[in-house]
Amino acid sequence: MSTEQTWFVVAIVLFILEIITPGFVLANLGVAALASALAAYVGASMTIQVIVFGVVCIISYVTLRPLMNTYIYRNRARARTGADAVVGQLGIVTDTIHEAPIGGRVQVGGDNWHALADGGGVIAMASKVDVVRVDSTTLIVREHR
Repeated sequence: MSTEQTWFVVAIVLFILEIITPGFVLANLGVAALASALAAYVGASMTIQVIVFGVVCIISYVTLRPLMNTYIYRNRARARTGADAVVGQLGIVTDTIHEAPIGGRVQVGGDNWHALADGGGVIAMASKVDVVRVDSTTLIVREHR
């Protein structure tokens, strides 16, 4: 098997491995292997082929990887975790919410949180509220409409 065929086989194997691994890293190596196969095809020495591999690998990693990650993950919903996951949720006031700093309690999902009314005011017990934001361990809520 000639050198250019070897580089081509390496590129194919790297592209196949990229399919089963995340991150778009092995594909950059595959692009570099294809460039080295082209260099071998035109008669470049092994030293030049390795240099082409390294340079193209770096260039493709710096340019193609961010571009592909943006393209591949553009429709992926950002999963909110922890306290931020309750923002936008509906809650029930379990203890009347008074003016700050006293506040009250709100049940959201299975958790009971300390809460303050957005913009101040009092929200009666058993009222439905929307979580506006989280400030440390305190929910900022407004009455549900």
